[in-house]
Amino acid sequence: MDVSPLAYVGSSLHQVAFVVRDLEAAQNFFNKAMGVARFYLFDNFSEQVTDKRLRGRPVEQKVRLSIAYSADTQIELIQHISGETCYKEFLDRRGEGLHHLGFFLYERAKYDRALQALGGSGYEQLMSGKLGESEYTYFDTEAAIGSVMEIVYLSAEGRALMDRIRRGDF
Repeated sequence: MDVSPLAYVGSSLHQVAFVVRDLEAAQNFFNKAMGVARFYLFDNFSEQVTDKRLRGRPVEQKVRLSIAYSADTQIELIQHISGETCYKEFLDRRGEGLHHLGFFLYERAKYDRALQALGGSGYEQLMSGKLGESEYTYFDTEAAIGSVMEIVYLSAEGRALMDRIRRGDF
């Protein structure tokens, strides 16, 4: 069997993300029913993101999200508030649920190579943005795997924040 030259992406699965209508209710479920520790809330996440795009065009959007860890797996909960997002499209089409798998890359060159390869393989870029030096891009892989894939370039600053959240140091 041939191994993809992008095998490094497949070995970097870090995140399972859910789109929800009520962020607090979803956090409560994971806290009480699943024993997941407290969530780090990005209440003003949208205001911190630059170069927000949906299918390549600039958009305005407002979302709230929170992050917690279950061992080494990050659980992300996303609540669409307003504007144009792939989260709103998902809610309208499918309702709440598993939205995407997040693959974290720590080298810009690998991130750029993954973007080019996935786009070149026919997977549409759904949404993207930048948070400081970090950057994220969602690809429409639902027909292939039933879920969207997010590729994240996580800068040193972004990694430090994720490490703090994992340790509960917030």
